[in-house]
Amino acid sequence: MESLTASYKLNINNQFSEEDLLKGVYVVVIHATRIPPHIGIIADKHYHSLTIKGHEINVPVEVLIRNTNQRKIPSLFIKIKKHPIFSAGYLSEHFISNVKQFPIVDIGIATCLSPIKLFLDEVFNVPMNTINYLYELLPLLESEGLIESASSLFIDEKNYQLPIYSFAEINEGIENAKIDKRKSLLPSPKERE
Repeated sequence: MESLTASYKLNINNQFSEEDLLKGVYVVVIHATRIPPHIGIIADKHYHSLTIKGHEINVPVEVLIRNTNQRKIPSLFIKIKKHPIFSAGYLSEHFISNVKQFPIVDIGIATCLSPIKLFLDEVFNVPMNTINYLYELLPLLESEGLIESASSLFIDEKNYQLPIYSFAEINEGIENAKIDKRKSLLPSPKERE
């Protein structure tokens, strides 16, 4: 049985601003109250992530925020300190190449954290070999001095605790998402008539 780390309290210290997301690099946590949450990166005004459907790349920030607002999805936006050498455009392209190293999120293949680990290890020189969960990643980024600020949408900031989950729960989440994906591909009862 896996041991679970004590709960990590992220300091949500910034008022949400869509305009802020157009500058810099952010770790984005979608469905931040769900077990497991989904993780992606915003860089150079675009959102990128690895999903069960494959590569989700170059999604304009405006589209991500519109979807988040319409569906009232609890989300975190963790701004990473500016890289001393690389531009946001370069970082965006680099992260896209990291996402493309994996075909999809699936059991035994990759999680949404997989390309983020590569990215942070390669670009920010943060050792990721022992990181398997978001609740391990954020304390490490904080200890490395890489978190500049954090903001949120649809989260009770005073009481929010990052969810603690196991690998079994990640695999269960992947299986449930695959089932939902298959159901969405089926014709509706009206279409079958």
